[in-house]
Amino acid sequence: MDKKTEKGYSPYQQKVIRNFYENKDLRLIQKLGELVSDLYLETSEKKKDTGWKKIRKMLLDLKVHPNEAEYLTKDKNLAVISKKLAEMF
Repeated sequence: MDKKTEKGYSPYQQKVIRNFYENKDLRLIQKLGELVSDLYLETSEKKKDTGWKKIRKMLLDLKVHPNEAEYLTKDKNLAVISKKLAEMF
C-alpha cells in the first residue's frame, strides 16, 4: 500500500481537502462581510457586542496585525470595518 491510500483518502478527496484549506482566507473574508451586514441591522446591544468580538477574532485569523485589529474595533464603527473589508477583497 502506498501512503495516499493508506490514510483512506482518494486523490479527489485529497484535492478537496487541500482546496478547503487553501481558500480559508476567502471564506473568512466572506463570513466577515456577512457579519458586518448583520451588525448594520442588529438592534440588540448584547448581540452587537458579541458580533464585534467575532469581528476582532476574524481579523486576527486573517493575520491582521493585532494593533490594527484593535484600532478597527475599538470605536465599533462599521464604516471603518467595511473600508478594510473592501481593501481585503
